[in-house]
Amino acid sequence: MATAAEIKISFSGDEAREATAALELQGGEGRSRTIYFWDSPTKGSDGISLPFLDRGVILRLRLDDRDHGSKLEADMTVKLRPCPALPPAWQKNLKAEDEDWEFTIEEDRTGPTFTPVPAASLQADRKGEAQLVESALGPEREALDHLLIEPHRRLLKDVVGLEGGDLADLRALGPVRAVKWKPRWDTLPGPVVIEEWTTKSLRFLEVSVRTSMADATRTEKLLAQALRKRNVEPPRVGESKTKAVMTALAHDLAF
Repeated sequence: MATAAEIKISFSGDEAREATAALELQGGEGRSRTIYFWDSPTKGSDGISLPFLDRGVILRLRLDDRDHGSKLEADMTVKLRPCPALPPAWQKNLKAEDEDWEFTIEEDRTGPTFTPVPAASLQADRKGEAQLVESALGPEREALDHLLIEPHRRLLKDVVGLEGGDLADLRALGPVRAVKWKPRWDTLPGPVVIEEWTTKSLRFLEVSVRTSMADATRTEKLLAQALRKRNVEPPRVGESKTKAVMTALAHDLAF
């Protein structure tokens, strides 16, 4: 059902700092945003558990850091990765421009193995709703409910069987400071996106390209070549940016 693939190569820690320097990325030249996630983390003898993430459910809010006066630029996303089998109503890309939301199905492929992982996401604009955002970041039960729209709830119920009560005790994880760049690399079939995420204890850099399914394998090789051309060696071990950052944020919580 996926019509596109997102090819990713990620760096963390010192490798992220070295790649940022080699690619000559300047913070003032990128788009700055603040990101929050929601889960119900627990701490045990074997470390931090993130049950929603472990189930493949990612709840993410992005806030634009640019000055928009009294307005707020934000979007709320429910992402399912790996995505389970979808019911017929969700088996194609959907877009409701009048309601400012979009549902997409694609494959995530993270180097060095580039194993295809099915992913589905529903992103909705939440412009100008500062009070809802502030409420959702608070400690009250069902706080996140203010940011979810009806299609979000329908997707969660139809695909993974989650309803309102299942989301009542989620905790906000963040903030993540993010900077996004879109450089022009002519050797690739699609636009390049570079995003840096930082928390109190973690730095992560991801270089990605969206392409067609038919061109995905070739793009994996081209992206690695483009990095080496810029004196950046792709890492030997790949890591999910979202999982690494959410785990780091959960460690910072007081249990």
